[in-house]
Amino acid sequence: MTMTQIAVRLDESAVRSLDDEVDSGFAPSRSEAIRQLIRRLEREQRYRRDDAILAELAARGEAAYPDLDGWNARRRPFPGLD
Repeated sequence: MTMTQIAVRLDESAVRSLDDEVDSGFAPSRSEAIRQLIRRLEREQRYRRDDAILAELAARGEAAYPDLDGWNARRRPFPGLD
């Protein structure tokens, strides 16, 4: 993957937070800490998109996972453990 370098201005508090991540061993560098935060942001954005899709399906009365409808009725009970 090609990396693009960008300049970012941060206040001292944000820089301290990045340094704390590095000093605590959660990230090997400031750059990696920022990349980790961006990956988290991307995950959250995907979750929000998925939530919106699920809410729209529910509003229309459609099943979110039609292939799983009735799965519990098809399960056999677990045998007794005693």
